Amino acid sequence: MTLKDLAKELNLSMATISKALNDSSDIAAETKKAICEYAESVGYHSRKSVTKRGRLAVLWGRNPHRSDQLSKISKAFCAAAEADRYIVTELETDDGFDLNEYLANNRFFGALLLDINFFSPVYSQLKGTKFPLVLVDNYIGGQPLISSVGSDNIHAVQEAVDYLVSLGHRDIAFLGGELESLVGSERLAGYILGLAKNSIQYRYDITFFGDYSYESGVRAAEYYLSNDKQFTAVVCASDIMAQGLIARMKEAGKKLPEDFSVIGYDGIENPEPDSAALTSIKQDFETTGETAYRMLDYLIKGHPAQRTFVNHSLIVRESTAKHN
Repeated sequence: MTLKDLAKELNLSMATISKALNDSSDIAAETKKAICEYAESVGYHSRKSVTKRGRLAVLWGRNPHRSDQLSKISKAFCAAAEADRYIVTELETDDGFDLNEYLANNRFFGALLLDINFFSPVYSQLKGTKFPLVLVDNYIGGQPLISSVGSDNIHAVQEAVDYLVSLGHRDIAFLGGELESLVGSERLAGYILGLAKNSIQYRYDITFFGDYSYESGVRAAEYYLSNDKQFTAVVCASDIMAQGLIARMKEAGKKLPEDFSVIGYDGIENPEPDSAALTSIKQDFETTGETAYRMLDYLIKGHPAQRTFVNHSLIVRESTAKHN
């Protein structure tokens, strides 16, 4: 295929095609990316584009509401990969998605998988992968082609419980995420271990499981209110759920942090308007994305798979206070 053929297929001028393939700065990034990906897919290589190292994929689960946090990870991954001359394509998977077939047919070197839980169509295919993969907040041991990156969920939630205990709280509730995901299971484990470490008995009646959405935080608050559950603090598996919980509790006349303290998870910078700034376990999403790329590149080069934790920190703000 010639440059003229590419121009005809894409309904663009030869000048635009040439600029994109030669990485010119005076062409829109999206247009450049689309042209380069199409040229790569049909086997066209300009003198400049032959320096490209290959193709990587970012594969998303079926969740219709992509979180801003995961989007930050994807953006950082793509930026790091493209700076290293990889071409990156993002795709949402579905029930009929065949992982190995897709990666092989489209000549990908490997992929980053985001928002994949135990019930995702791709999950059952992971152990049979023929391609290097990196998972975020998920892990499959004993698989030489799959690495994992994320925060240390267990220790992070233990730190949150320790902090609340240091403030005098003993009746600490937990608003967890989906147990169908590793991150949900690990954050629950961290909560239970944190209680045990501080000689506090686990109470199933003040444990509620949501789906990381604002609405599930509201449902959790309604559960606690309607059943008159007694607690002085709540550890939430995400900031978004914490915001929903706080809003509904305040509607019911509860004051934050006078009546109850809340710790979230993620470290979102902008809380709900007119609400107390949220104490939270902050994750570094940009570093997570960059690390995910480095790990995938290592796998492609033949290095062994590994699980890596990115640093987290407990950011104390206005939503927690001492319990008398």
